[in-house]
Amino acid sequence: MKKMIGALASLSLAACGPQIETVSFKDGIPSQEMAKLDVPSTTSQRIDDGVATVRQQSYGDLSGTWLVTGGTVLVVNGATLWTLGSLNFVAGFEPTSDDGTTAVWGPHTNEWERTTWKLTAVRTAPNAFKYTLEAKPKGTADSEYAAVITGSHTVAVDDDGKAIKGYGEGRFDIDYDKAARLPHQDSKKGRVSFHYARPNPTAAVTVEVDLKEFVNAAAAPNTAAYRYSQVPEGEGSFEFAVDSNIHWFDLTKIALERWSIKSRWTSTGAGRADVRASGGDLASPVTMNECWDAKFRSTFLDGSTPSQTKWGVESEGCAFVGASYSTR
Repeated sequence: MKKMIGALASLSLAACGPQIETVSFKDGIPSQEMAKLDVPSTTSQRIDDGVATVRQQSYGDLSGTWLVTGGTVLVVNGATLWTLGSLNFVAGFEPTSDDGTTAVWGPHTNEWERTTWKLTAVRTAPNAFKYTLEAKPKGTADSEYAAVITGSHTVAVDDDGKAIKGYGEGRFDIDYDKAARLPHQDSKKGRVSFHYARPNPTAAVTVEVDLKEFVNAAAAPNTAAYRYSQVPEGEGSFEFAVDSNIHWFDLTKIALERWSIKSRWTSTGAGRADVRASGGDLASPVTMNECWDAKFRSTFLDGSTPSQTKWGVESEGCAFVGASYSTR
């Protein structure tokens, strides 16, 4: 009987799987690399030149839609690195308190800043955490603390339950309304949400960003959505959609159109972008398609408007044949 009970206990433990390693609070805060977007580029390429518009180009020139893609990646990375950099800066100090379930860093104030920060992390599992970065103007009462950044993070583990540091998944949100109450901050209103997954060194990295921003006294927010996926050393894609007036030059057309672009690339960097604008003052959707080679030179250009310049043969000049538009 004792042997049978022992055997059943062993089977029960085996069914539960390996015990997950307990991760430290510091390793439970996501690093900047966790949600960083990487796209192929060359050292001479100025991808930031394309943030605002596709420049005039010809066949064989540097792809304009790739410049827009790369420039937008820089913008998203800027917000991501600022946020996670702030978290890791505070977490770089020794916790003020740590009882194994909750750790608190701060309050902390730099001599050159007028803001006091406090980071609180709560363990929800051996490898999972929730955290809040609060801030207040320096010298004010604790009742002035505002939760500027809130998030959660789960550290990846291997088949033996051991933590894979630098990998995992989670999300975080930035509350612009609360950040605007701090010294030397933008007065923007709205919220931006990030969700990221970097499961292990060989799995695809995914990052999703959704933005709602109120401009001036607008009752409805401008929105933007970004979706990124990249297999290490392999294919990747990035798509984004924003509300923008493409008729900015015509004062009689002030409605916002939904403007989107989806870019895909191979491991060599060769790729394709499919652009679409719809809604607003447009009677029907407008599209544009461009392909580029491994040196990011335009090899194919097409579009739905009669005035669209066109060149190349899709079947010969495109790494991906067939359009794939963003659904955002």
